Amino acid sequence: MVLKDKLKELRIARGLTQEAVAEQLGVASQTVSKWERGLRSPDISLLPKIAVLYHCSIDSMFQMNTVRGKEHQQEFQSEIRKLREMRDFDGMYRAWLQEIELNPDQFVHYLDVMRFVIRANFFDDEHVTKMLSLAAYVETHCMDDDTRNDLYRIMVELCSHSENLTIKERAKTYYNKIPKLRHSREIYAKFVMDREEYRRQLKNNICYMIDLTECSIRQLILPEMSPEEKIFYYRKAAALYEAILDGQYGGVYDIALFCDYANLASLLMQIGKTEEAKIYMEKMLMGQEKHLSSIGRERKPELVDAVVLPNCTPPEDSGVQLLRDVLKNENLGVFREEIRDMLQRYEVKAGLGKESLNSL
Repeated sequence: MVLKDKLKELRIARGLTQEAVAEQLGVASQTVSKWERGLRSPDISLLPKIAVLYHCSIDSMFQMNTVRGKEHQQEFQSEIRKLREMRDFDGMYRAWLQEIELNPDQFVHYLDVMRFVIRANFFDDEHVTKMLSLAAYVETHCMDDDTRNDLYRIMVELCSHSENLTIKERAKTYYNKIPKLRHSREIYAKFVMDREEYRRQLKNNICYMIDLTECSIRQLILPEMSPEEKIFYYRKAAALYEAILDGQYGGVYDIALFCDYANLASLLMQIGKTEEAKIYMEKMLMGQEKHLSSIGRERKPELVDAVVLPNCTPPEDSGVQLLRDVLKNENLGVFREEIRDMLQRYEVKAGLGKESLNSL
């Protein structure tokens, strides 16, 4: 990339107009335009001001960081290795800060020194405050989302180790900035939650992922598939819930499993496997007994924390609808008497009203 293109790229990255740049540098806007069209080059006396305005080094403007970057990095890493061998951790820290001062737009060094501070246990106010200052610079001037997200993860851990309560509180601020994707965010929850809250979060994550995976497997089932193919997928889907429920009361999580059981029973009846179908119908009805029994509801799976999710339909109401649908399934006609009996009992339970259901 030639100088004219680099200057335009840096200006746009900073969100500046040519007029704003001209005003900051004390030149005409036409001059800035000519720089970016390659008709003129900036006066050498302006280069430091341009570097400050664009938050970059002069080398990077002329792509010198690319030309001699590999050699320089080798020298710098060699220096770091020597200092590490001498166990001169303060020297390593100073070397990184010096490198950042020389090349302020090389954000990888910011993250490296932060990781080093964590490994070296430099959690005193002086070191952590300096890292907070560097973090603020990266967050403001780095345009790369991946780099900023790495920064947030590192700073969560770094701030959480501080004895300073004000700094420690900053860990939550950085945690909330991590993208809300569980694989990237929740592994850092332990730095901002107490032990029991963290355990509840982990359990909820497990249920969330099981629920998502089970739903995804069912989406793989296509109408044109053979009954045998559909049975394969429904068994995989059911096995996921069986793994976390352990045959105990799982509230709303039971309902999806009961649906899988009902579909399996229907498909097995369709291909003449009555005895196998009977096994799945018995599993469904036995699970529903736990919803109707106060004793059955007392035994809850170890991996399931919240058995009634916020804003979800109570399991008894969902169970009524499920049983009504199952009752209409012609393939399951041989089980109609047992299904009708369970439906009547479920309707009584669901008919207690919302307040009573929530108190159960």
